[in-house]
Amino acid sequence: MTIEYIDYRGWRYKVKSGIGCNIFKARCFKPGKECSSGKGVTVLPWRNSIEEAQADLNEYAHKHKMTVVDIT
Repeated sequence: MTIEYIDYRGWRYKVKSGIGCNIFKARCFKPGKECSSGKGVTVLPWRNSIEEAQADLNEYAHKHKMTVVDIT
């Protein structure tokens, strides 16, 4: 399960796949631009599984005091 986060500026962060089927990275999206491809979080690496990329994002979000987005 992927978890989305939002920062103090209103930017949203979530894990998305890259080019290819088994490469993932956290990406950020400006407010109102959530349907775009977003921008990769440069300090986080590309990962071979969605779980690894989500773990990176979870740690990054905690460090930057982000809030979990309720997408239900």
